[in-house]
Amino acid sequence: MKKLINVLFITMIALSASAQLTSIDQVSKIIKDANVVVVDARSAADYAKTHLNGAINIPVTTLCNTTPVEGTLKSSAAIANVLGSKGIAKTSKIVVYCKTGVNAGRMYWILKYMGCTDVSMMDGQMQGWFDGRKPITKTPKTLKAATFTPAVKSSIKVDKAYVQSKISSTGTVIVDSRKKVDYDAGHIGNAVNIPHEKMVSKDKEIILYCKTSTTAGLTYFVLTSLLKYSNVKVYDGAYLDWKK
Repeated sequence: MKKLINVLFITMIALSASAQLTSIDQVSKIIKDANVVVVDARSAADYAKTHLNGAINIPVTTLCNTTPVEGTLKSSAAIANVLGSKGIAKTSKIVVYCKTGVNAGRMYWILKYMGCTDVSMMDGQMQGWFDGRKPITKTPKTLKAATFTPAVKSSIKVDKAYVQSKISSTGTVIVDSRKKVDYDAGHIGNAVNIPHEKMVSKDKEIILYCKTSTTAGLTYFVLTSLLKYSNVKVYDGAYLDWKK
């Protein structure tokens, strides 16, 4: 039931031709297109040091709470306000990136949750852009504000009560995407530990969590976009909420 697919994240990318990944060369060709928004999900400090020439900055943390549970999503209205103020509409063609893929993965999941219809991740992230000798800058990019009307996809986000109801379900696998050392220190019920670089059993409902739902977002991207899992959800409260 809990068959593990012990395949590295990078290998899955290489084998998945239909994945929602956009190559470095493709991004460099479309980044100046008025219909495309390239989003740097890193911190404002990292963005200020250097970023893709043409990318806007939305630190993924600005879409999340600090209390009462760190890392949980702000209200859909608050997120829509941020996205709209940055020039993003629900129908925008969006490409996300960061340093390692973790923040970009969280951003990808948030955008899908908010109802965005055309979202992809840049393959190779920031290092790939450097390696490809593509244009970088320190000058911030701003876009004209847009109206973001959310169409929340509630089916991909679950809460503590939902997870509790699924702990003994034979049709559900709860996946802890943290490092093994963190999993060993404490985890939810019979959750299996599959660090976000590796992946699970395709015929079950998958509920993902980590510490603050950040690496869970990257795992969501891999499972849904690369491996085409059809029933994947994120426990947004994550382990910080669970152990309260």
